[in-house]
Amino acid sequence: MRARWTLLAFIGTVFMFTSIYFVNKGNLKLQLGDAALPTTEASKPKEITRAERLQHLYPDPNNDTLLLPTKHFMDRMVRQDLMTLYHRYINSLQYFCRRVLHLGKLDDGGWDICDDKDFRPNDNCLVYSYGINFDFSFDDAIVKQYGCEVHAYDPSMNMMDHVHGNKVFFHSIGLTSDNKTMNVKGIPWKMGTFGKHRSINGHVKRPIDILKVDIEDWEWVALPEMLNSGMLRDVQQFVIELHLTRVKAEPSTVQYLKCLKILKDIYDEGFRIFWTHRNLWCKFYSSFGRDERCGCHEVSFVRVK
Repeated sequence: MRARWTLLAFIGTVFMFTSIYFVNKGNLKLQLGDAALPTTEASKPKEITRAERLQHLYPDPNNDTLLLPTKHFMDRMVRQDLMTLYHRYINSLQYFCRRVLHLGKLDDGGWDICDDKDFRPNDNCLVYSYGINFDFSFDDAIVKQYGCEVHAYDPSMNMMDHVHGNKVFFHSIGLTSDNKTMNVKGIPWKMGTFGKHRSINGHVKRPIDILKVDIEDWEWVALPEMLNSGMLRDVQQFVIELHLTRVKAEPSTVQYLKCLKILKDIYDEGFRIFWTHRNLWCKFYSSFGRDERCGCHEVSFVRVK
């Protein structure tokens, strides 16, 4: 009996001193922080990217993101699979914007932008707007909402360069992949690259808060040059109408491939779709199953890297 009590006393003493040791060790760490412990490469906190931080702050509860395969893989896909991939991709969301604002007309002419804190235009904001067609509602709304400086471009309106209202500067120039004058239906159109326009305005080193492009098929000509020149790298938001086809027929394999590869380049540049809208003026019946498809989409991107 005496031996049992001696054993219990010994166990109790060991437990008491062990508890005191760990409590003091914990207090020391609380007082000194991580400096009290040796730092190893494995214990260093992982540096997160801006995209990861934004995704953590603004998680998408209904994420339906579809990523594109490599260009080499897409080259081996058949036309029907390319069709399915394009329409699934262009209708999926890649980033959850909590506050989407529609600026401009409710129908054709208005655009959706992200008003979240990380993407909201700043006090000295700058906007480039390509494709006006006598409708300045978006440009005027940007000025009213944020007070931005807006440069609006359209060669088809047969108007001289002028200042349209407060802070909206109109340029009778079109957007394409090089700098030249083109003859369109007997009318000379002055055309230029995005970089050339920024250079003329002294904006090469000034970040662009919002870039809007609605130029009726010409986007597929202009986009490769805009991406390759690096002129999209300081664009915060990019809203664009993509015209897959404007005729009521299934696009060719070549057209699907061209558009999908450019969309992959836009993704690799750091842009993520937060809003997409079908323009029902561009409907066609698919050659596969006779489903009705939409050939034009108004897509809004934010840059996350």
